Amino acid sequence: MKLAVLGATGPTGVLLTQLAIERGHTVVVPVRRPQKVQLQHERLNVAEGDIYNQDFLVEQFSGCDAVLSCLGTKPTLFSKITFYEDTMKVVVSAMRTAGVKRLVAITSWCTSYNSEDPGPFFVEWILKPFVLGRVLTSMADMEDFLQKECSDLDYTTVRPPGLKTAPPTENEIKVEERQFVEGASSMINRGDVAQFMLDILETEKWYKKCIAVAY
Repeated sequence: MKLAVLGATGPTGVLLTQLAIERGHTVVVPVRRPQKVQLQHERLNVAEGDIYNQDFLVEQFSGCDAVLSCLGTKPTLFSKITFYEDTMKVVVSAMRTAGVKRLVAITSWCTSYNSEDPGPFFVEWILKPFVLGRVLTSMADMEDFLQKECSDLDYTTVRPPGLKTAPPTENEIKVEERQFVEGASSMINRGDVAQFMLDILETEKWYKKCIAVAY
């Protein structure tokens, strides 16, 4: 496959790009700072540009079988975050113009609160109010955009718990179509999330779904 990886210089994106190359895929990585991409390979194409530039993304997505997004931003305590929905709207528009339908994007456990199925206490009542609330709200808005306005795309959002910067393991990945995975570990290796993102490109099972993953 030919894949476009967004956020390829971040900790998960680095592992995803490496694994994709190891699996024999051709990979395009649109980045702001090409010098941050340390991996070199004949099947890796690094393109310098702005993620908010739709024309630039259309050019990079042309001929791709799928777009995989590891885009992320840092949490803030005071200002509103709109990064996830803002970038996704540009990405989706570029995908439509380029004729790409498959999208896999990372979000997080507990992007939205469900009173009938609340997430772990620590996440809902400690992390959300004091650390990650604005990031998770932006992720939720992105998921809402995909669910309501992107029925023409075969999207999947992958919701992991806490991420550890480590390579993939042989651990079984549990998957639930909900905000979190009941009774699972609160941490998962970034390498396993990256590996899972590549694995689900081979199946239609998770088309148009937002799924939680964990060990």
